[in-house]
This record gives sequence, structure tokens and C-alpha cells, in this order.
Amino acid sequence: MLLVRTAVYVCALAAASSARRIAVVGAGAAGASAAYFAQAELQERGLEPAEIHIFERSDRVGGRAHSGSVVYNNQTLHFEQGASMFIGKNKHLLDLATKFNLSLCSHPCTFGHTNDIDMEANGASSLGAYGVWEPTDNRWVVRMGSGAFIDAVRMLWRYRGTGDLGYVRRRTKAAVDEFMQSYDDFNNHTAGIFSTWDEYLEDKPLLRMSLYYRAAEFYQSDSERIRRRFLDEVVSLATRVNYMQDVDRISAIGAHISMAAESDTAYSIAGGNWQIFANMIASAPAHLHLNTTVREIRRSSEDSNGPYTVSVLSSSGDEVTEYFDLVIVAAPLPLANIRVLDDQYASVVAAEYVHMYVTFAIGVLRDDLFPAGRDLPRLIVTPYRTTEPFNCLSILACLAQNSIQKCRDGPVLVKVFSHAPLDLSRVFASVDWHREQQWHSYPRLEPRNAGYADVDDDGDEPTRFHLSRKPPPPIVLDRDGPAAGVYYINGMETLFSTMESQTVAARHVVRLALFGKGG
Repeated sequence: MLLVRTAVYVCALAAASSARRIAVVGAGAAGASAAYFAQAELQERGLEPAEIHIFERSDRVGGRAHSGSVVYNNQTLHFEQGASMFIGKNKHLLDLATKFNLSLCSHPCTFGHTNDIDMEANGASSLGAYGVWEPTDNRWVVRMGSGAFIDAVRMLWRYRGTGDLGYVRRRTKAAVDEFMQSYDDFNNHTAGIFSTWDEYLEDKPLLRMSLYYRAAEFYQSDSERIRRRFLDEVVSLATRVNYMQDVDRISAIGAHISMAAESDTAYSIAGGNWQIFANMIASAPAHLHLNTTVREIRRSSEDSNGPYTVSVLSSSGDEVTEYFDLVIVAAPLPLANIRVLDDQYASVVAAEYVHMYVTFAIGVLRDDLFPAGRDLPRLIVTPYRTTEPFNCLSILACLAQNSIQKCRDGPVLVKVFSHAPLDLSRVFASVDWHREQQWHSYPRLEPRNAGYADVDDDGDEPTRFHLSRKPPPPIVLDRDGPAAGVYYINGMETLFSTMESQTVAARHVVRLALFGKGG
């Protein structure tokens, strides 16, 4: 029996090895990971490498990992315009940073290298150094960061102990531990290959359950009983900073991921997080086509050189059609304007993305902007459901003195998230430089039901959920084609969205694309 299984497995690999020409759409975290892990998976099985072509419509690699810099007073300041940091449990990103000899900084990596100032800055940027600021009457709803002892006393008093914090942290750890199972799957060639995102969640009960509830519903349920004040001031702070969504809208799974980001060590790459993905593409290696827009993906005729054709508008302005054995879409299809298989999957891949403004500015803050008499916290967030004058403001550097906390008297470099263009005069007394970016950042992480469930005949326990939101987009977009060879990575974003989850999703998808569920 073992010999039969081995023969079937070898035959499957031999069949898969004929799929040598792969198109990847998008050069962000998912696209770079698809190219890198496709070659790695082939190499681990002793197969020849694929010919991989990555098509990217912009002029750079990284997608939402987009870095910038500005020179101020003869000093170069770095900032992340998009995906800004990753945490200590992000195994892929940390391992790749080491492999490619990239320098890790304590986030934010404003000065572009690891040093004592940056390490102190990380301490100030964690959950312990934040303020929830009420703009209508200019007061701190809550402010942390005065020192470990004072903060502990303040938290004990305001939240009636540490029970809520401890419970949420345990739930967060359990959710992260379930996500970490993905890395165990990668150590076994025949384990962990699935064809839908619901299958991915089958052995992850907390993540699966959390997808059905809003964060507020989940944590205020009879089994959790987290106080509303803690939700509005701590959990919602995390969800607003990470996903610009409040606890009464975002799914519980989004809250778990947000709290993980706020409670673990945060890192950035000196010079920009995009470098991880650029190195992955170069290491694959893959043929990178920048300024190249994919217009259509369709099945080829029977006498073609490959089962799929990809039509692109090249950087020179020419219309080009190329043939491929596999096509992996690693860009959000709702935003990409690509006609895929005659648009037959357009409705099932649809997702609503958060439209946001990110403003970077160097200037002197208005002296009447925040309550007088105290140093400013590193992270300032407006309360639950408040959108004016901003969602959150992060102080990336104080440019007049060495102390990272004393930012009132001189120019500061700030990063501001808002739902509308920022009124600079509302925030700054004077502005020396600013840059604004607007973009669709990540999907709205809404739950898959409205909180209702059927009950059994006795009227006791819930038995099933009423789905009011469709399942995540499919992974396999062409099950009926000549090679079942069009795959979509970004459906996982509707569960939760991070740089690391994109790398994990890409690795899962390329294993399915190359070897099928039996491999």
C-alpha cells in the first residue's frame, strides 16, 4: 500500500513539473511570496525551477509596503507609507530579513538604523504610551506612558483591575497560536493543502468562530464579559490604529490580530519594509515587469503554447499577449480592473476596502491642540466612532531635542490616519513639509453574520449561524478550465490582512497550484 501511495505521489509531482511557466499578477507581499515560495517548493521536491513572470502596474515593488523619506536639517528621516511594521511572531518576515541581511529596527525606524534612540522609541510606541484624546472638549479620556508603576495603577483604577486585559491577551495569544499552525503545515509536503479559506479555518476553532461575530459582540458575550469601557478605550484603539474600524463593526478576528500587533515587539526594516519583497523576487529568481498593466486573463485555444493567455499593456505602451501554464493573481481583484475569465468570478471576489488618507508632516503642533501641562504620548487616537480631526496621529520623531516624548516645543515628524483630507491648520501652528497619500488600504473586516443563530428544539443552544455576508473569495478561479490553473491569493484579506498573512496565504496557494490537494 505504501508503494502505491509513493507511486501516486511521484506521478503527481511529475505531472506538476510540466507546469513550468507561471504568471504572477502583482509585486507586493503576496506576489513576491508566490514567486519565492513556488521556487522553494519545487526545489525541496527536487524539481526543475519554474519560469516565473511578475507583472506590476506601478513602478516599484512592495505593493502596500511603500516607504518614503525626507531630508530635514541635513538628516534623512524614513517612514512607512503603507504596511509599516511586523511583530516578533511573524516568522516568515523575520527569517527572510535575516536571510537577506536586512537590518531590523525597533519600529518606527525613522532614522534608518538600529540604535539606542530607536530602541527607546519602541518602548514609547507600544500600548503603554498612548493617549485617547477627546477633541470636542480637549481632554485626555485616558493617557498611558508616565511610567510602568503609574500606568499600572491607572489601569487598575480605570478598568477595575487587570482581568479584562489579561483575558483579551489570552484570547489574542490563542488566536495567534492557531495562525502559527500554518508554519507546521509547511514542514510536511502532504499536509495543510486546502482549496478554500473556509477549509483553512477548519482546524482553527477560535479564528473560525471569531469570523462570525463583531468584536463588541464577541467580547461582551456571556462567556467573555469584557467591560465596554475597556473595549472602547483599549481594543477599539488597536482596531482603529491597525484597520481604521471600530469594535462594533470589525469582526472579532480583526480585533485579535489588532491586539497582537499592539502587544508584541514591533519591527521595521531599515530603509523600508519593501526590501524584503524585492529580495524575494530577486532570489526566486523571477522576471519582473514594472509599469506593466495586466488587462485580461483568459483560456487559450487548444493549439496555443499554454492553457492561459495574459494580455498586458507593457511599459513601452505595447499590447502584449503571453501564454502560461499557471496564473496566480496576487493583487486585490476589486481594485485591479482586470478582466478574469470573462468576468465570471467578478461577483464572488468583490470586497469593500477602507478608503483612507495618510498624511506625513513636519511642523510645530498647535499649543492649544492637546491639553496643556504634560508631555505628549507617542500615539494619539480619537475616541470610538470619532473621525475629526483625524483617526490617529503617531509622532515618529521629535526634531528639536533628543527626548522622544517632549514634542511640544519644536518641530515633529508625524503620521496621521484620517477618513478625509487632513486640515493641517487644525493640527499645526506651522508646517515645513508634508505629503499626503490616499488609497484603499485593506478590506472592511466585517463579520459573517449579524449575531443571530438558530436554536435547537428545546430553545437552548445555538445550532448554526445565519450568514449575512458571503464566504471569502475562492482560491481556485478556474476549476473547469483545461488546467484548472488560475488562482487568487488575496481572498484571505477578507479574514484579516497583514504582511505576514499575505506571505502565508501565498505559500499555501502556490502549493495547491503546483501540486494539488494530494501533494
